[in-house]
Amino acid sequence: YTTRLHRQAALQQFWCASFEEAQVYENIAANPNVIAFREQLTRTPYINLAGESTHTLWDCNTLLKTGATLLVSVKYDEKANRKSYLEEVANIATQCSADVADRVQVLSRFSFHPAARECAKAIHMARRGWDPDADRIVLEAANDLGPRFTFSGLITASRLGNAGRGYRAAARLIGDGDIGKHKLDLFTPNTQLWSNAS
Repeated sequence: YTTRLHRQAALQQFWCASFEEAQVYENIAANPNVIAFREQLTRTPYINLAGESTHTLWDCNTLLKTGATLLVSVKYDEKANRKSYLEEVANIATQCSADVADRVQVLSRFSFHPAARECAKAIHMARRGWDPDADRIVLEAANDLGPRFTFSGLITASRLGNAGRGYRAAARLIGDGDIGKHKLDLFTPNTQLWSNAS
């Protein structure tokens, strides 16, 4: 799986053991609160529920803008919701040092709302391109539009075009958190947006 975690970052390649992992990584990467993640990075020892000493290798180590670290176990949906597995992960979490992670979580692609998954895909596709001039123009247009505006209003104000550069730049800026929207709103002409620029 290859993506950018930010519109100004280099393309990064992540190794995925399954389609499920690739889908979870795509949604993690599209979250504006995520600044970095690494796959298969963190190994934690623990005593399992049978009292045996063992360890686990987390699928994803995620760094958030707050400085918090989240360890993610990616499982297919049935196992991600299985009571016995969630109890096992909760047991591991109680033994995980705060120096290693602030919290742990079990995710499948279905942990993310369908609308959030669709937006994550659009952000991923927009980030595959590199167009800092378009990003700057759209961000300047957003800052000039006032407290709230529509997706189509932003594209029109940018003068970059609905289906091309303007759309992709807006998607990148939303993915990076410079422009805000409700996380379950799709990228439609009437979607309400706001500028988060300081």
